[in-house]
Amino acid sequence: MNAGMKLGKTTRSVLLVLVALIVGGAIVLGGYWRWKYPYGRSHCCIIQMMFALARYADDHGGRYPAGEATPEASLSLLYRGEYMGAYTLSGMTVPPEKTEAILKAGRLLGPDSCGWHYVEGLTKADDPRLGLLWCKEPLGHNGGRTRYGGRQILRVDGSPEWVSGSQWPDFLAEQERLLSQRGHRAKESRPVLTAHIMLPDGTVTNAFRGPYTMARTSSGPSSSSSGSLSANNLDPSQLVWYHPELDDGTVTYTLSFSNLISEALSVEFRDGVAVPEEITFRMKTVSSPLRPPVPTR
Repeated sequence: MNAGMKLGKTTRSVLLVLVALIVGGAIVLGGYWRWKYPYGRSHCCIIQMMFALARYADDHGGRYPAGEATPEASLSLLYRGEYMGAYTLSGMTVPPEKTEAILKAGRLLGPDSCGWHYVEGLTKADDPRLGLLWCKEPLGHNGGRTRYGGRQILRVDGSPEWVSGSQWPDFLAEQERLLSQRGHRAKESRPVLTAHIMLPDGTVTNAFRGPYTMARTSSGPSSSSSGSLSANNLDPSQLVWYHPELDDGTVTYTLSFSNLISEALSVEFRDGVAVPEEITFRMKTVSSPLRPPVPTR
């Protein structure tokens, strides 16, 4: 056997080894991928669900979707009301095509066509510690298995939170306890405090299109504070408080927008109850009109 033949044989052997390594690596990588993403990669985001659920509740008296045959069917109301698309409603364990076909056909989702665990019947007046939504399996943002079985949950106040696998049994036990303690105010979605706006011409509204500022000062048995919120487009949800700002103490509010400002209104909170439970910001002109307010009924 000459040197050329030996070199060719060696080259073929090296190539075979390289091919074997590549194939083996692909098999290992494929196996890991299937383990890491048991339902495939997904970008169904719980934050998007958070915004959709909040907007739905704002439009329905503080109540989250409810009333259908199953919790998943009630989540379908987000699609019917154009709050959320089919892809995100599928969750991370269901093929989006399956969810989309059901919803486009005008039918409601069920346990096998929605990957979200949804706690039906809650309202914005419920205990903020209650969980509203989470993935049915311990999967992360992209649909991958999480370390030690943790998962993200959405609280009833709209805040997301991570719960580790070791904390999961305690979380579920806490949820059972909190659900058993729900009161009439939470079940009826009754606000602690509601506000209205009276314009100088006597028009009563609960919204305003444009920049506004809500200033507040509070004083309680052991502390006091002050601050303000400035934002655009005051809508009815900003004039409804489902939880007391203090357990005991007084909060004074002042609203201003355009060339108008309200008188200061004080609300006393006693054991979490507001006195009075309804207030009206009576707006007064403070300068020549810059832009007329546009009330929305």
